[in-house]
Amino acid sequence: MHRTIALLIVLMATTVSVAAERQWQTGTWGDVTTRRKLIDFGPGASPFGRGATKPSMRAMADIRNFVIETDALRIEMEDTVPVGRRSIDPIVGTAVTFALEKKSVFVRDADGREHKLRLTKKIERQP
Repeated sequence: MHRTIALLIVLMATTVSVAAERQWQTGTWGDVTTRRKLIDFGPGASPFGRGATKPSMRAMADIRNFVIETDALRIEMEDTVPVGRRSIDPIVGTAVTFALEKKSVFVRDADGREHKLRLTKKIERQP
Protein backbone atom coordinates (compact mmCIF):
# COMPACT_ATOMS: atom_id res chain seq x y z
CA MET A 1 0.00 0.00 0.00
CA HIS A 2 2.77 2.44 0.94
CA ARG A 3 4.71 1.44 -2.16
CA THR A 4 1.68 2.22 -4.37
CA ILE A 5 1.23 5.65 -2.79
CA ALA A 6 4.92 6.43 -3.21
CA LEU A 7 4.78 5.37 -6.86
CA LEU A 8 1.75 7.60 -7.49
CA ILE A 9 3.51 10.57 -5.91
CA VAL A 10 6.57 10.02 -8.11
CA LEU A 11 4.42 9.73 -11.25
CA MET A 12 2.52 12.92 -10.41
CA ALA A 13 5.74 14.82 -9.75
CA THR A 14 7.18 13.61 -13.06
CA THR A 15 4.09 14.73 -14.96
CA VAL A 16 4.20 18.20 -13.38
CA SER A 17 7.93 18.60 -14.10
CA VAL A 18 7.46 17.60 -17.77
CA ALA A 19 4.77 20.26 -18.21
CA ALA A 20 7.00 22.86 -16.55
CA GLU A 21 9.89 22.03 -18.92
CA ARG A 22 7.93 22.76 -22.08
CA GLN A 23 9.15 25.66 -24.20
CA TRP A 24 6.02 27.83 -24.09
CA GLN A 25 5.56 30.39 -26.86
CA THR A 26 2.87 32.86 -27.81
CA GLY A 27 1.11 33.22 -31.13
CA THR A 28 -2.24 34.10 -32.68
CA TRP A 29 -5.03 31.73 -33.60
CA GLY A 30 -5.50 31.58 -37.36
CA ASP A 31 -8.04 29.54 -39.27
CA VAL A 32 -10.19 26.97 -37.43
CA THR A 33 -12.19 24.44 -39.48
CA THR A 34 -14.20 21.31 -38.77
CA ARG A 35 -15.09 18.47 -41.12
CA ARG A 36 -16.78 15.12 -40.56
CA LYS A 37 -15.11 11.85 -41.40
CA LEU A 38 -15.84 8.17 -40.92
CA ILE A 39 -13.00 6.75 -38.82
CA ASP A 40 -12.00 3.17 -38.07
CA PHE A 41 -11.27 2.12 -34.51
CA GLY A 42 -11.28 -1.01 -32.42
CA PRO A 43 -9.76 -4.40 -33.26
CA GLY A 44 -8.24 -4.57 -36.72
CA ALA A 45 -7.95 -0.78 -37.15
CA SER A 46 -4.17 -0.84 -36.93
CA PRO A 47 -2.24 -1.64 -40.10
CA PHE A 48 0.16 -3.56 -37.85
CA GLY A 49 -2.54 -5.88 -36.47
CA ARG A 50 -2.59 -9.48 -37.53
CA GLY A 51 -6.37 -9.78 -37.18
CA ALA A 52 -9.12 -9.12 -39.65
CA THR A 53 -8.32 -7.05 -42.71
CA LYS A 54 -11.42 -4.92 -42.18
CA PRO A 55 -11.80 -2.88 -38.99
CA SER A 56 -14.78 -4.07 -37.00
CA MET A 57 -15.87 -0.66 -35.70
CA ARG A 58 -16.46 2.67 -37.42
CA ALA A 59 -17.93 5.96 -36.30
CA MET A 60 -18.35 9.53 -37.48
CA ALA A 61 -15.95 12.01 -35.93
CA ASP A 62 -15.21 15.71 -36.21
CA ILE A 63 -11.74 16.41 -37.54
CA ARG A 64 -10.85 19.88 -36.26
CA ASN A 65 -8.01 21.74 -37.98
CA PHE A 66 -6.29 24.67 -36.29
CA VAL A 67 -3.66 27.22 -37.33
CA ILE A 68 -1.35 29.18 -35.04
CA GLU A 69 0.76 31.97 -36.49
CA THR A 70 3.83 33.66 -35.04
CA ASP A 71 6.40 35.99 -36.60
CA ALA A 72 8.64 32.99 -37.35
CA LEU A 73 6.18 30.08 -37.82
CA ARG A 74 2.86 28.92 -39.18
CA ILE A 75 1.73 25.79 -37.37
CA GLU A 76 -1.12 23.60 -38.57
CA MET A 77 -2.57 20.97 -36.26
CA GLU A 78 -5.49 18.57 -36.00
CA ASP A 79 -7.72 17.06 -33.34
CA THR A 80 -10.16 14.16 -33.78
CA VAL A 81 -13.16 14.31 -31.44
CA PRO A 82 -16.60 12.68 -31.25
CA VAL A 83 -19.30 14.48 -33.25
CA GLY A 84 -20.61 17.52 -31.38
CA ARG A 85 -17.80 17.61 -28.82
CA ARG A 86 -14.99 20.14 -28.76
CA SER A 87 -11.70 19.81 -26.96
CA ILE A 88 -10.77 23.47 -27.34
CA ASP A 89 -12.75 26.33 -28.84
CA PRO A 90 -10.37 29.10 -29.98
CA ILE A 91 -11.40 32.48 -31.34
CA VAL A 92 -9.60 33.48 -34.56
CA GLY A 93 -7.31 36.48 -34.03
CA THR A 94 -6.83 36.02 -30.29
CA ALA A 95 -3.57 35.21 -28.50
CA VAL A 96 -2.60 31.62 -27.69
CA THR A 97 0.10 30.05 -25.55
CA PHE A 98 1.54 26.87 -27.06
CA ALA A 99 4.49 24.49 -26.94
CA LEU A 100 5.86 22.31 -29.74
CA GLU A 101 7.12 18.83 -28.89
CA LYS A 102 7.99 16.54 -31.80
CA LYS A 103 4.66 15.74 -33.53
CA SER A 104 2.49 17.30 -30.80
CA VAL A 105 1.37 20.83 -30.02
CA PHE A 106 0.22 21.65 -26.50
CA VAL A 107 -2.06 24.67 -26.21
CA ARG A 108 -3.46 26.34 -23.12
CA ASP A 109 -7.09 27.39 -23.03
CA ALA A 110 -8.52 30.41 -21.17
CA ASP A 111 -8.69 28.36 -17.94
CA GLY A 112 -5.01 27.35 -18.19
CA ARG A 113 -5.76 23.71 -19.07
CA GLU A 114 -3.47 22.06 -21.60
CA HIS A 115 -4.78 20.37 -24.74
CA LYS A 116 -2.66 18.09 -26.92
CA LEU A 117 -3.12 18.42 -30.68
CA ARG A 118 -1.41 16.53 -33.51
CA LEU A 119 1.04 18.60 -35.56
CA THR A 120 0.29 18.27 -39.28
CA LYS A 121 2.48 21.02 -40.77
CA LYS A 122 5.12 23.47 -39.56
CA ILE A 123 6.19 26.23 -41.95
CA GLU A 124 9.10 28.51 -41.08
CA ARG A 125 8.68 32.05 -42.34
CA GLN A 126 11.42 33.97 -44.07
CA PRO A 127 12.63 37.11 -42.25
